[in-house]
Amino acid sequence: MKPLSTWQVMLLIILLPFTAIVQAAEPQALSLWRNPQQKERIVAFVTKVTDSHSPEYVAPADRIAVFDNDGTLWSEKPTYTQLTFSFDQVRQQAPAHPAWQTTPPYQWLLDGKLTSLFEHGWKALIPIMAQAQADITPAQYRQRVLDWLAQARSPRFNRPYTELVYQPMIELLDYLQAHDFTVYIVTGAGSAFVQPWSQAIYHIPPQQVIGTTFGYEYQVIDGEAVLHKTAKLVSVNDGKQKPINIAMQIGKRPIMAVGNSTGDLPMLAWTAAQPRPYLNILVHHTDAKREWAYDSQTFEGKFTPELMQQAKARNWMVVDMQQDWQRIFPTAAEVRPLQ
Repeated sequence: MKPLSTWQVMLLIILLPFTAIVQAAEPQALSLWRNPQQKERIVAFVTKVTDSHSPEYVAPADRIAVFDNDGTLWSEKPTYTQLTFSFDQVRQQAPAHPAWQTTPPYQWLLDGKLTSLFEHGWKALIPIMAQAQADITPAQYRQRVLDWLAQARSPRFNRPYTELVYQPMIELLDYLQAHDFTVYIVTGAGSAFVQPWSQAIYHIPPQQVIGTTFGYEYQVIDGEAVLHKTAKLVSVNDGKQKPINIAMQIGKRPIMAVGNSTGDLPMLAWTAAQPRPYLNILVHHTDAKREWAYDSQTFEGKFTPELMQQAKARNWMVVDMQQDWQRIFPTAAEVRPLQ
């Protein structure tokens, strides 16, 4: 091998530090992703769709990523956070509704018979969710959500629910947004429940939250236009409805989809059905010590063997929380304030 010339040595001296920075910067952005293959795959995907010289380049306007919320961005056990909020709201309203004491599903809730509620599934739970947000203005509901989140604590971890976000996912959201991805939350929870805090906790503005929706009523009171929320269920944003709502509200097919359950499968499948490059990720809850371990035998976030088979067959990334994440929840220094 010929020795390097003086100018070649000088060029290496100049370029090596920059090369090291480029090589180190991207993986470091996902420091809590323990599995190097997963980290490299995410970085490789983002690199090829953001490199204007790449044949798989995707313009910033089309860099759409969609994330489920419950069980994907924050914990959904022992049950969905919005349900816990709704239970508390209805209990507070109960003195003004004496008939609830003998009227299911309110009776089951007030008697502490949550097992009966969940045995009857969404037919019993939807009325309670509806009642928890009905007959108030959007601003009033927003404030109730924020007030509740500010004082409510997880019974297991004794932390606010907004501190039970998955820090590796926060890293991923930040990484994508730093590379000009527009990130949407596509959740089965009520969009009005998530919108008040999505900007503070995820840095995702409320207009980029797509969720289950309840109705509104328009009125003119004392010459002023007023909206009131109603108990009418408009759309349940789960399963097949997720890609439908994405198409209606975003108008573009995502190139990245992230979820954790069978309810997210249609969203991921639709993302995969395109000629452009895409990346799909599923979160598998396997860590009973640091979070929760569950799969198909659960009310929340079912992760079935069939879902795993589909993910493997289609080469979707499956994150094993116990094996693949260095840490799950944020440290005190990483916690983002609610307001």
